[in-house]
Amino acid sequence: MTDLPRNARIVIGGHPRTGKTTHGNQLAAALGVTCQHTDDLIDLGWSEASAAAAEWMTKPGPWVIEGMAAARALRKVPESEHGPCDLLIWLTDPFEPLTKGQLAMGKGADTVLAGIVDALDDAQVQVRSRPLDL
Repeated sequence: MTDLPRNARIVIGGHPRTGKTTHGNQLAAALGVTCQHTDDLIDLGWSEASAAAAEWMTKPGPWVIEGMAAARALRKVPESEHGPCDLLIWLTDPFEPLTKGQLAMGKGADTVLAGIVDALDDAQVQVRSRPLDL
């Protein structure tokens, strides 16, 4: 596995149907932690779900958080000396054809990421566009 900090804080986000949940579960198992899924918060509504996921990101690591709300949650994490996470894995290649709605969701997620990429860079968050080798 790629060298990760001992208490790695990993976020997996990106487009629909790209393997976020599968990779999150595999990575969490390899690290011996539980993967938290932003989809579990969907009943809260868009804004509240991303706020709740942002709260998860304030906790010390190690942890793995994945889902469509990841970028919006990263945008809401309060500033800290440690940044919102250590590693963001951004997946964009779907494993099956997407609906128009899913395509739009992916474009929206990219727009949010584009708005925070400089802040992630300033916080020294490593951003990868491929899953980690496990």
